[in-house]
Amino acid sequence: MIDPLAAILMALFQGIIEWLPISSEGQLSLLFVTIYGLDELAAVTLALFLHLGTMMSVIWYFRNDLLEMVDRHSPILEIMILTTIGTAFTAVPIVLIFKTYWVSFTTNLVIPADLLFTIIVGSLLILTGLVLMQQSDQGSREIYSVTRKEALFLGLAQGIAALPGISRSGMTITFLLIIGIMHKDAFKISFLISIPAVLGATLLEFLLEGFRINFTGMTVGNVFFPFPLLVFSIFLTAIIGILMMDLLLKMKKMPYDKFCLTFGAATILLGFLFFFIRVVSA
Repeated sequence: MIDPLAAILMALFQGIIEWLPISSEGQLSLLFVTIYGLDELAAVTLALFLHLGTMMSVIWYFRNDLLEMVDRHSPILEIMILTTIGTAFTAVPIVLIFKTYWVSFTTNLVIPADLLFTIIVGSLLILTGLVLMQQSDQGSREIYSVTRKEALFLGLAQGIAALPGISRSGMTITFLLIIGIMHKDAFKISFLISIPAVLGATLLEFLLEGFRINFTGMTVGNVFFPFPLLVFSIFLTAIIGILMMDLLLKMKKMPYDKFCLTFGAATILLGFLFFFIRVVSA
C-alpha cells in the first residue's frame, strides 16, 4: 500500500521533472518497479495518474489563455486540436503494442524484465539528449505563427513520448525550437498541448483496464492507493507543478541536452548496479 511519505515523494518527483526533458513517466515507473516491486505495465499506469496533477497545474497557470479560447476562436485552440490529432496517431499504437507484447516479450529473456525496462528508459533518455542537441539557440517566431502542418508534426513528436523514457516536454520543446519558435512561447505551447494529451492517455488507460477502483481506493498491480492519498498526491503535484512552470518560464536556456545524456547514462549504470547487488545477495 502507498503510504503518506511515498505519496509526497511521488508528488515532488512528478511536479518537478514533468517539465524537464528526462521523462517523468519513465523515472516514476522505474521508482515503482525498483522500490515497490510493481510489474512494468502497472508502474506505467500508476505514473500516468500523477500526470493528472501536472495537467491541473497547466490549467490553472494558463487559465486566462484557456478562457480566451472558449470566448472566441483562437489560433492556440487550433494548434491544440491539430496537435492532439497528431499525438493520437503515434501514441495509441505505441501504447497498445507496449501493453500487448511486453509480458510475452520479456518472459524468456536472459536478463530480468525490470533490468531491461531500466536499460530501455535510460537509452531513450540518451536519445532524447541527442535530439535536444539539435535545437537552435533562440528562435524569433511567436506562438501564433505555428502552421497547421507544424502543429500536426508537433503532435506526432509528442505521441512518441508514450514510450517510457522519451520525454514529452523534451520532444515538443525541441521541435518548437528547431522550427524557430521563441524559447518562452515554446514552453507555453508545450505546457498547453499536454492537457488533451494527458486526458486522452487517462481515457485510454480506463479503456484498457490497467487498474481496479472500489469505494476505498485504487489498486494498480499489487499496490493499493487509498483515495485520500491519491487526491492529496494529485493536488500536491499540481501545486509543485505551478511553481516549477513559473520558474522555467522565467529562466533562460538551460543545458537540457547534457542534463538528459548524463541522467540517461546514470539510469543505466544504476540499473546494472541494483541488478548485481541483487544477484550477490541472493
